[in-house]
Amino acid sequence: MNGLLVSPCTRPPLLRPFPSPATRLLPARTLVLRPLRLPRGVCASPPPPRAAAAAASAVGGLLAPLEVGLRSINLAPLRPPVAAAMSAAVRWLGVYREVLLVGVLFSWFPNIPWDRQPFSALRDLCDPFLALCREVVPPVFGRKLDLSPLVAFMAIDILIMILRPQPRM
Repeated sequence: MNGLLVSPCTRPPLLRPFPSPATRLLPARTLVLRPLRLPRGVCASPPPPRAAAAAASAVGGLLAPLEVGLRSINLAPLRPPVAAAMSAAVRWLGVYREVLLVGVLFSWFPNIPWDRQPFSALRDLCDPFLALCREVVPPVFGRKLDLSPLVAFMAIDILIMILRPQPRM
């Protein structure tokens, strides 16, 4: 088909880039472009780069059934639920980051009764994650300076950056 690869898609066929013999006699302003005739459900795509074409010919027809199978999978229905789950995870991590900040700030005051509510609930929420971070960075200066909250905040921020949807350009 004149150097064009053929792939099944729903786009309308491309217009012919050169006039037909019947339209060559018309003035240039009234040039009529006719659609290129392709089978129904098939549209033209540009030829692949030479390296990709060489690799495709080297593999031969081994990957053709796999490629057809992968192209037939419609991932569009999965996008909204995955986006909603990622958005919910980002919100949950943001709330947990604020709870962790309050717990770290309250830990600076030695006379807070950690055995009473709401402080015991705050400690129950914050301590498991901080204990995990203390294994990565143990306290320094004879256990007087605990850097585990910094590691915890960095880990939460990295997770939020990974899960937050990027704007489309």
